[in-house]
Amino acid sequence: MLHRMRTRLTPVTTFTILIGVITLFAMGCSGSSGSPGTPAAGGTAAPGPASTAQTGQVASADVPVASRTAGFRAPGSISGTVEAGLVGLKADGRLSTLTLLWTPRYTGVPREKEISVFDMFDGHSPAVTLVDSVNLKRYLVVQDSRNVELGASGPRTKTVNNTPVSASYTFAAPPADVRALDVYADDRLLFDDVPVGR
Repeated sequence: MLHRMRTRLTPVTTFTILIGVITLFAMGCSGSSGSPGTPAAGGTAAPGPASTAQTGQVASADVPVASRTAGFRAPGSISGTVEAGLVGLKADGRLSTLTLLWTPRYTGVPREKEISVFDMFDGHSPAVTLVDSVNLKRYLVVQDSRNVELGASGPRTKTVNNTPVSASYTFAAPPADVRALDVYADDRLLFDDVPVGR
């Protein structure tokens, strides 16, 4: 019975289908797949090169949103501030991951000039730690078997002015009854009572 339901394509129908396929193919090729950094019609380009915290590769898109922010004066003679953004703290098994955003907000600095987290802390990588103020315990960034910290590299975590860059830091997970920790950078309290997600 199926063979009776087959319809024959006329030359006009075949030509119409072929034109439709060619049109769709041409539209797909000329869509938003331009060169990197070229915006699609009506869009805007990324403000400048930003790097991922772990690898140093360019990744200005997909920056997470901060739930809280804290600012402090820019180092040395630079005019402006540095903004820290809290994305979250999540425990998974024996480890926990803290994700922050670092944003330089300098005045009089060219937009295209790269600024690293190392620069934001006046020539050193910040010692990011978690503090349990109830049990009086400080958590340091975990190190691997080569004594390399499992956290963002200050010199390689780069962005440009007024553009956040994401940075992640790995710690030992606190006990299950610890529900919040304080976040420090060096001796500066950035965020208190940060909930530990599980």
